[in-house]
Amino acid sequence: MRRLPLPGTPRDLAEQAATTVGLLPRPGGVMALPPLPEEDHFCESCALRYGDLTPSAALGLIRSHPGRYRRRLQHLPIDVLRRRPASGVWSALEYACHVRDVYDVYDTRVRRTLTEHEPTLDPMRNDERAEQGAYNQQPLAAVLLDLERNADRFAALTSEISEPQWSRTAVRLPGERRTVRWMVRQAAHEGLHHLHDIGVGANDKAVLFDVDGVLVDSYPAYRRIWSRWADHRNLDPDLVWSHTHGRRPVDTIQAVAPHLDAAAEYSLIREFMANEGDGFPVYPDAAAVLRLLQNRRWGVVTSGRTPTVLQRLRAGGLPDPPVLVDSSQVRRGKPDPEGYLRAAQLLGVPASGCLVIEDAPAGVQAARTAGMTVVAVRTTHLDDELAGAHHRVDTLSDTVPLITGWLEGHTREPGNRTTR
Repeated sequence: MRRLPLPGTPRDLAEQAATTVGLLPRPGGVMALPPLPEEDHFCESCALRYGDLTPSAALGLIRSHPGRYRRRLQHLPIDVLRRRPASGVWSALEYACHVRDVYDVYDTRVRRTLTEHEPTLDPMRNDERAEQGAYNQQPLAAVLLDLERNADRFAALTSEISEPQWSRTAVRLPGERRTVRWMVRQAAHEGLHHLHDIGVGANDKAVLFDVDGVLVDSYPAYRRIWSRWADHRNLDPDLVWSHTHGRRPVDTIQAVAPHLDAAAEYSLIREFMANEGDGFPVYPDAAAVLRLLQNRRWGVVTSGRTPTVLQRLRAGGLPDPPVLVDSSQVRRGKPDPEGYLRAAQLLGVPASGCLVIEDAPAGVQAARTAGMTVVAVRTTHLDDELAGAHHRVDTLSDTVPLITGWLEGHTREPGNRTTR
């Protein structure tokens, strides 16, 4: 029986054997089960760390996979679908069959773990299953339909898991215990990883982030700063605050106090900002999201200044953006599209190839005017204020399936979508 490994580094292959193969040879011809990935597994190939994958993000990935596999495979000629790219590596059709079966098997595993005390799990034995099920001869339409049904059923089960149930465990080998949380993460990872195996991805796609309210939790500090400045100038703090989101400080000053010297007032605001010290933490899920973009095109478009932005990102352990467009590099700030268009130009991608993560109406408008697809996170504004975004989600973690889907080549869908 042939081993069908995941492409990648030797470390990848050693750690992830259980996701792709059913058995490993031992001396004397006895077959042994490979180890399962650990609870905190990190995949070097797709940069997914299990510890960073929240239940809602895993659920989003699971729900997205049927559509992604359909878009990727449905137009391929049958000979391409069945072609194995190298000896011992599965074809695209075989990977689709495997993911279909993963969601069926993990649905059963999770249900057993929720209702039994540490049940013993039967191994999938992937090679045997592929051979006995004639994976490479199955009709694609039926495979995709079953994949959709299995993923929907597993997603429905996942959405009903309560907080105490996530920690329930099952065993496969003696001492090899895994939680329900791990099972859901593992199933979501299988679907994502094998999309990479069949060759998804496009060179003309990029992801752009706003900073404040998206990567950095600056809302409380900025509220204090602008309220202090408003009181200092005898202005209405609420009125001032309503003009700040997504805009350059000088644009806010000119809008609420045109009689004042904007440059001088900005210097005063920067003094207030310096007094906030480390009051600008990065969001806890920012590192995990940016880790998915290793070797991908991404950047930030901010109304702040580069030294300040880099200082806050670095303080939170985030990488320097490959492209950073700040307020000094544009003549007009958000809601004007200039900043986003400049970032796309610097990344060498068309505006239509950019997915933007925003939190403020001005930023959403800027990205939409630039012709980009926009995901709004509800960190600073409500749904009705973010109606211009194509998608609206609660947290940065919830953007994971949208980001991975975008980079894997699925096209923009019309209308607005919301996720809770």
